Amino acid sequence: MKTRLIITAAVLIIAATAALLLPRPESPLPGPTSPTATAQPPTAGGAVSGFVAPTLIAIAKAAASKAGLDPGGIRSVGSVEGLRLIQQGNVPDVYASVDIELLPDIKKTNPRQVFVIGRFNLTITCLKPLRDVADLLSRRQALADPYKAPIGYRTLAAAWLLKKQGAADLTPLYEEVGVKYAETPRGVNITTPIALKNTPRVVVAPNLDGAWAQLETGGADCAFAYTPFLINKGVEIGERLGETALWVAYRARASFGEVYVYSLKPPLSFAEDPPYEIYVIFVDAAGKVVKTLRVGRFEAFAASYSEKGDRVLEAMKSLDLASFGFTK
Repeated sequence: MKTRLIITAAVLIIAATAALLLPRPESPLPGPTSPTATAQPPTAGGAVSGFVAPTLIAIAKAAASKAGLDPGGIRSVGSVEGLRLIQQGNVPDVYASVDIELLPDIKKTNPRQVFVIGRFNLTITCLKPLRDVADLLSRRQALADPYKAPIGYRTLAAAWLLKKQGAADLTPLYEEVGVKYAETPRGVNITTPIALKNTPRVVVAPNLDGAWAQLETGGADCAFAYTPFLINKGVEIGERLGETALWVAYRARASFGEVYVYSLKPPLSFAEDPPYEIYVIFVDAAGKVVKTLRVGRFEAFAASYSEKGDRVLEAMKSLDLASFGFTK
């Protein structure tokens, strides 16, 4: 299903919105390495299978349909979790991630093709308007599990950037769930354990779909989300409410009612590589480091592992990527 972002108040076309909210594209960001895994292609027949980030579900299914394939086997899976499944030998026809930093790891699993989809922006969506960024301290946050979803560790990184800019310190909220921040001369190391706990100020969800569901049900007040994800969810951006040094604020309408979308400005938007060295360190239950990655700018990509996956990627290349919230 192809869902479009509708600008209602200013009567703007989608291209104008993309120009406002989305960054200009540049080359992919190199990422860290992980243990090598050799992928085996899935068996042919049946629906096309996929491990696809929630933000990319709409574009992946649209591409599968355009390729003449049944998209019923495409699953919404956090990018990190999907990578781990592939490394363990559970290989789909297609994989898609919102985090270009995972591309070197995916290349180690021997995909047949890789397609860099494009660039996008980070927002904060809240059920009620924010007077300023400090209001976030009194709102319950929905956090996608950083161990499974890039939006999770991007949220943790954005919290530190807000502190670094002197805007508001959200890091204690996430330290309460089990995350640790350790500043370095050039930035910060963010350590996330395999299991996080819910607190009165933060509810942990398995991925971005789960975090959004917390907004839908009132289980949380605010959540960080990507612009393409809002498009996928049919969020209609309306009146522009104002602008600060940190964001541009909009009144919007989601399927469950009125919401407020704050389109973040660099470096919070991750339109470019942050001006600091921000590393996320993943540890297991025993505290052993299992992976370290550096947080860079946003860019999405897809990889294929079968002939059907190849067809999906070829169809994806011919789609109107801007209508899904991406720029090249």
